[in-house]
Parts: sequence; structure tokens; C-alpha cells
Amino acid sequence: MNAYVSRALLSRQAAILLVAIGLFVGFAANAPHFLEPRTQFEILRVTAFSLLIGLPLTMLVIAGEVDLSIGSNYGLTSVLAAIAIIDWGWNPWAAAALAVGVGGMVGLINGLAVVKLKVPSFILTIGMLSLLRGLALVLTMGLSIDIPATVESSFFAFAGGQIGPVPAQVLWAGAAFAATGFVLHHTLFGARLYATGGNARAALQMGVDPGRVKIWVFVLLGLACGLTGALTTGWLRLGAPNTGTGGELAIIAAVIIGGAALSGGVGTATGTLIGALIVSMLQIGLVLLGVQGNWVQVFVGVLIVVAASIEPHLRPDGALGEWLRGLRPTATGGLHGDR
Repeated sequence: MNAYVSRALLSRQAAILLVAIGLFVGFAANAPHFLEPRTQFEILRVTAFSLLIGLPLTMLVIAGEVDLSIGSNYGLTSVLAAIAIIDWGWNPWAAAALAVGVGGMVGLINGLAVVKLKVPSFILTIGMLSLLRGLALVLTMGLSIDIPATVESSFFAFAGGQIGPVPAQVLWAGAAFAATGFVLHHTLFGARLYATGGNARAALQMGVDPGRVKIWVFVLLGLACGLTGALTTGWLRLGAPNTGTGGELAIIAAVIIGGAALSGGVGTATGTLIGALIVSMLQIGLVLLGVQGNWVQVFVGVLIVVAASIEPHLRPDGALGEWLRGLRPTATGGLHGDR
């Protein structure tokens, strides 16, 4: 087999795409109503929410950091938007701006603590996960805040409406996907991002400030959490303190399954998109098959473990990387790996 074909077939992105196609075919053949348009658009909606936070999380992972507080930040900002509308009488657009701003502020605090105070992001964001969720519960006293139909605003159509059969959230996610792909592959900031996660010391010698890069990405991720929280409140007309609970699992799963390496320097927007589709199909397809909802987390967890286990072997210095280098063409047209 041609070496370049081998590399393409064994690449992580090609592999996860095959997994996604296999899951789709399997659910289409066995899960009732899976192919119905309503189900497919629901899968896209779930994927969209994962992508809105998962894409900036991918950028953060590329930079060599991680944020486990994304679900709690998402939940807190959703609650704040509802409180601002109902208790403070704010215009829904202003409430949405508040949610985005608070989310960005949380991201800034995380970034400064990691870069300036040298707190490991894993430890810091575990603490923030609990802190932010606790604030959401305290502010609402554990109760959901309903936004009645008498509260009118174009924001609600903007957040939860449809253009034809396509949910608004899917359009938001599509724009985020295009922007992330462009930033990662066609801008200086994207190059600095990969350099920061690949080798921070070398990046510093090249004039890149890794700390500044990381702070910006933490802020961007926080803004994305706030935007997603505001959109969720506008769509459901509800602010619930448990919004986003467990959401970290699905979003982080999408990023890791998509090929981003927690060691930094590796990740793509396309990989995260495919990973998010895989997780969304699992979440909905298994329920349609009659599998108990709690088992969905088991399957997602297995996927994370498998993806994280094979990732080191797929890197250039891993076992498969070494083997693929052995397949490079020789001067005589053969392969170095041939006997």
C-alpha cells in the first residue's frame, strides 16, 4: 500500500470520521425514528451547544491547558440572564450581554490564576467548577426561573428560533466553526497557539508570549460559555441552576475524541466537530434504542478512555508514527518497511 494512503487511512481524523459514519449507519438501521428529520435536527442542536464551548476549549487544549469549569460557567451565566430579565427587569438583550460579560470575566480570572499565580489549570478549574455551581444554586435557592410568554423580545427568536427547519443554534455553531478553523490555520494567533502548546520555551525564544496567549484563550472560552448560557435561557425561556451539569463530560469528550492532545500542540476544529457529532449521536441514538439514560455516560466515558489511550501512539513519536515513517518510499520505488 502507498505510504501516503496508509498515513491518510491511519490518521486520527480519518479514523474518527469512519467511527462517526459507522455509528450513523448502525443507529439508522436499528434505532426507531433515528432518520426522521426531527431527530436529525435535534442531533445537530445538541452538537451545536457542544461546539459553541468545545471549539474554544479545543484552542485552550492546543495551548496546553484545560478548563473543567465550563459546565458550571455555562449554568451560572444562564441563571444570571434569567434573573436579570425577571428580577431586575432588564431587556433580554442586555441580560444576554451580562451573561457573556460574566462568562468572560470568569475566563479572565482563570487565565490570570493559571499564568500569573502558576496554579495548575486542572486543579484551579475543579475548584471553579464547584464555586460557580454553588453560586448558581445560591442565587436561585435551587429553583428554576421561568420567563413567561408575556415577556417579549426579538432575542428569544434570535436564540431559539429557526430559519426554515434549521435551529438558530446550528447557525451559531456553524459560524463559530468557520471562525475557529480560520483562526487556527490562517492567522498569526493560531500559529502562536500551536507554538505555545507544542513547546512554550521555544515559542518564548521566538518572541511569542505563551502566558498572554493562554489568558486570551481562557477569556474566549469564558465568553463562549456566557454566550451559550444566554442562548439556552432564550431558547428554553428558563434559567435552571443545574444547566450544564455533566456537560463538561460531553464537551471534553468531543474535544478528546476529535484528536486534541491534553499535552498540547495538537487539535483541529474539524476533529472537534466530528467528535461532537459522535457524542450527540450516542446521546440520542442510545435513548432511541431503549438504553437507560445513565448508560450514555458509561459509553461516553469509554470513548474518552479509548481516545486518550491511543492518542500517544498516533503522535509522530508514537508507535504508529514510527511505523508510518518506516513506510516512506525508497529511491527504488519500494518502502523502507518492505522485506
